Amino acid sequence: MSISKKWSAAAAGLLALALASGGAVSASAAPGDPIKNPQSNGSNGSFYLFDENAESADAPGQVFDRAQYLFAASDNVDYLSEIDPDDYAAPGTWDTVYKFVAKPSELNGGTGSWRAYALDSAAGPNGGVLTPALTLGDLTAGNNGSIDSVFAADGDWLVGLAFTTNAGVTPVGMVYRTVTIDGDTDTYTYAPIEYDVPVGPEPVVEADLTAGLETTGLVTETVDSKILAIDAGVAQAGKTLSYGTFPAGLADQVILDANGVGTIDASVVPYWQTTKLYLAESDNTVVAWDTFTLSQDQITTDTTDVTVEVTNSGKFSIVAPAAQSIDLGDVRRNRVTTPVALGAVSVFDDRDELKGWNLNITSSAFTGPGATSVPANALGYAPVGTTLVGGITAGAAKLAGEGTFGVLATADAGSATGEFEPVVIDTNLTFKAPINAAKGVHTAVLTLDLVSK
Repeated sequence: MSISKKWSAAAAGLLALALASGGAVSASAAPGDPIKNPQSNGSNGSFYLFDENAESADAPGQVFDRAQYLFAASDNVDYLSEIDPDDYAAPGTWDTVYKFVAKPSELNGGTGSWRAYALDSAAGPNGGVLTPALTLGDLTAGNNGSIDSVFAADGDWLVGLAFTTNAGVTPVGMVYRTVTIDGDTDTYTYAPIEYDVPVGPEPVVEADLTAGLETTGLVTETVDSKILAIDAGVAQAGKTLSYGTFPAGLADQVILDANGVGTIDASVVPYWQTTKLYLAESDNTVVAWDTFTLSQDQITTDTTDVTVEVTNSGKFSIVAPAAQSIDLGDVRRNRVTTPVALGAVSVFDDRDELKGWNLNITSSAFTGPGATSVPANALGYAPVGTTLVGGITAGAAKLAGEGTFGVLATADAGSATGEFEPVVIDTNLTFKAPINAAKGVHTAVLTLDLVSK
């Protein structure tokens, strides 16, 4: 059930203006890191994953369940970076965007063969696919059992975006990643992105630790300390050497002083494990190694349970700007007004179930002198978030005289404001006078709707 709260006509702001100039707003996204193209699964490129808090979800081996909300972006830091269709399909060759799950043999049949899919769009401010949701459990359309058959089958699958024609049946370009499904637990993992990396020296293997290089006294350990004292001797004085261990665990560099002495933090090495530590030059030539075993005194512990109950107010509301009438100034025909701030709009969401929400903006047509009018889309806006929290973002700008109305702000499921700390959003309003607009004052009613997802 959707909950809708409106900044209604009784409290709506009147936009008043006579027929004067303004400007436009643009945005750009930072590019992602270079990746191997194609990936070993055949994809021409890849994308990055973010969770419901807009935090990176690309940690190696990270496990997700089928209802976990994830979305994709083209940059590993900027979660609002759009996935550009031109990177995968020639301009003008496609007309629809889909997200899909398929086996390699099901790729080329589009909606006629993909196991699960859902419609998406390239509606970002820069013409790309903006934050496409990749929650696998929501891809309920498909073939041969849809997403349920994917989790029932286990194994490796391909998940990604396709730019298609012929009502989705003909993919023109695609970008995808490999996931491994565990149907017994209804979970899955993403294979890591492959990067182009320079060829380096051969890694050190345990066989490189020959008897002639063993250095008694290279490592000194003390009871209850995981800081190793290193004494490589004057032959290694002043050097910066790489180090590593067998079994694996430590890998970094150590700076030795004028006597060849330094320290290494071995916190990740378990107590009572016999470990070999080596020092190597930049080309991975081993120059010395030694064996050590960390030890500790007997430790006793006691535990105490700590309990706290979290409560909430259930509040879900919008507080509109104090100003009920906004004058956008004077404007010449076929020109745009200077931006004028609507004023701060506050949104509170402290409900039991945090479903997320959209703060939508619409306007009536502008009534002019006599029986004249100007279409509502003459109004433009550019949202400016003054106080935003994780999972809540400002919407895209709309140019005066162009496009359709959208959202001032949107909140992902799971995001909250608390009872007393609202999200605060403002927007700069502009108006483009049609070339044949009547001279005189024009007015319209601006409406904000807070809608639960």
